[in-house]
Amino acid sequence: MKDKLRLFLEIPNVSHEKAYTEMMDRWESLGDKIAPQLLGRHSGKLNGNVTYFRWLEWCEDDRTTGQALSTKIPCTLYFLMNDCGEILGGIVINHSNTHRGHLHAGIAPWNRNKGYGSIMLKLALDKCREMGMRKVDIVPYKGNAGAIKTILKNGGVLQEEFYDKDVCSLRYSIEL
Repeated sequence: MKDKLRLFLEIPNVSHEKAYTEMMDRWESLGDKIAPQLLGRHSGKLNGNVTYFRWLEWCEDDRTTGQALSTKIPCTLYFLMNDCGEILGGIVINHSNTHRGHLHAGIAPWNRNKGYGSIMLKLALDKCREMGMRKVDIVPYKGNAGAIKTILKNGGVLQEEFYDKDVCSLRYSIEL
């Protein structure tokens, strides 16, 4: 982790266009899965990437109505950022619980294994408390050892193991 840089969560806005574009260009060039999914700028309907400003409109819709989402549940995407203006990853907080939990997160591949995921989850749990949540569910795939380690480090307790689309998932809860 970079020494003495403050890390914080921030809702995407117009000032992040350059940092977001640089991060996504790099991430997409690696062919690595974009997570959380809402961080991605690709439109299947358009068969390509949308502009940053169109993507911001998607984020606003997600926050207010959730109508573009399969769950129809509003959610807020936050960037994990440092004082240098670098976007390290992102986390989505669902305003209500879904079968896939409250939180969905991802760290850019070149920033993984540096402790950023744990810091991002801790900051997101603070946001959940501010929203009045008393318990948060997080549902990683069973094979996602990094996510599971991060969840356990932040007080996660395994509630169940289940299959979703033929993939084994684990539901953890964190009491707030």
